[in-house]
This record gives sequence, structure tokens and C-alpha cells, in this order.
Amino acid sequence: MALEFSIQQVEAQPMAGIRVDTTMDKLSEIMGPLYGEIMGALQPKGAAPSGMPFARYHGMGGNDVDVECGIPLTEPVESEGRVTAGELPAGKTATVTHVGPYDQLPTSWSALMDWVQAEGLKPNGAPWEVYATDPTQESDPAKWRTNIFMPVE
Repeated sequence: MALEFSIQQVEAQPMAGIRVDTTMDKLSEIMGPLYGEIMGALQPKGAAPSGMPFARYHGMGGNDVDVECGIPLTEPVESEGRVTAGELPAGKTATVTHVGPYDQLPTSWSALMDWVQAEGLKPNGAPWEVYATDPTQESDPAKWRTNIFMPVE
């Protein structure tokens, strides 16, 4: 499937998340438990997710990554322990949808970066990816959809 790039204006989105420093090779094993911890903190508050989980990348260097795993919410909540309240920012984003296994995401990220540069845009903030397909509902990784958002100016 050919990648289709676009520019989208996104609205600010309340969220709750956990930010950790880890390594790229550990991401797949830590993300699920982090999302579970977030949901465990949100349920007693009656907080309702408004969409699929995301990962926001605040920094990368070599194999190291500063990542925030989060859940978008219908309403803001208070921070509790490691689960912090915040929001995904409003603004102009370059976007692309990756279809396929998560281990192939770097190819789509690289293509998006190339497109942003070719369009004369400049990254402006921490990018994120939204896991539009729930792997517990769709067992075929070739059908998984991940939406990538890169804030740009």
C-alpha cells in the first residue's frame, strides 16, 4: 500500500499518560503494561477514553527513547502517581497512516520525515503515533493501522 501524506489541523486533546525513558528494543514489551496501568488509574475516576492509545516521542538518540504512552480522554482528569494528566497539542501536523506490523513503522516514519523536508516544513514539537487497530481484535499484523502525527510549522 502506497503511503499518503497530508497536512491536518488537529484540536487539543485531553489525555492521561506515563512518560518513561527506555530503549527502542524494549518498547514493545513495556507499552501494553503501561496502557494497562493508565486504564487502571482512569477507571475509578470514571474517565472515558475518546480514542485509541498513542505513543508520543519526546526524544530519541541512538537506541534510547523518551516516550509517553497515553490514552486520549473525553474530559481532563487529575494526575495520580505515575499517570499524569495533559493534552495532545492543537496545531498543524504532517500525517501518514502506516499499515502493517509495528516493526515496520520506522520505514513510514522515515518516509514522513523525507516528505516533511521535501515540502519545506519544519518539525515543531514531539510527534506521536496512534494505534488505530487493536491487536487483540485483529490478529493479522499486516492489517494493523497506525496513524503518525508530526507537528510542523
